Amino acid sequence: MKADEINLEAIDSLIEKSVRTATPAVADSVAYPERQMTAQELQEFWRNVSLVAMATVGTNGQPHIAPVHARLKGASLRVFVYENAVRRSDLHTNPRVAFTTWDNRGAVVIIYGRAAEVPGSRRPARPGRSGKERYVVEFEVKLTRIYAMRPPAKRLETT
Repeated sequence: MKADEINLEAIDSLIEKSVRTATPAVADSVAYPERQMTAQELQEFWRNVSLVAMATVGTNGQPHIAPVHARLKGASLRVFVYENAVRRSDLHTNPRVAFTTWDNRGAVVIIYGRAAEVPGSRRPARPGRSGKERYVVEFEVKLTRIYAMRPPAKRLETT
């Protein structure tokens, strides 16, 4: 079996588990089998995503959110953050992270996971407004829950 097929199976399994263990409110609104994407559909959707919202929590409970580029690699995500970003320190003290993205048809993906910084991943990034050198570091996020929803079915309007 090819590595991609194994990854698809792992993602499908995680999607099924997420739907099966969803809280009642989530199950009633977004996590039900008829609306869930397959792993293949998720990968196709993700290829067309340009940015995702990444949410972390600081040591004092303060939430932090920012748009990032994230690559889906099997049952994990790879994401780069600036080395001096508050998200980096958040993830070192609390590795739990969430991501979401959507399209204009109503397809939505919500992903939860645990992040770990990839050793030796520091690399130069383009300068910011100040013109000073900046660097990014890469995090690998092991996915723990996936809600990947197809666009809702169109409702026929009656008059």
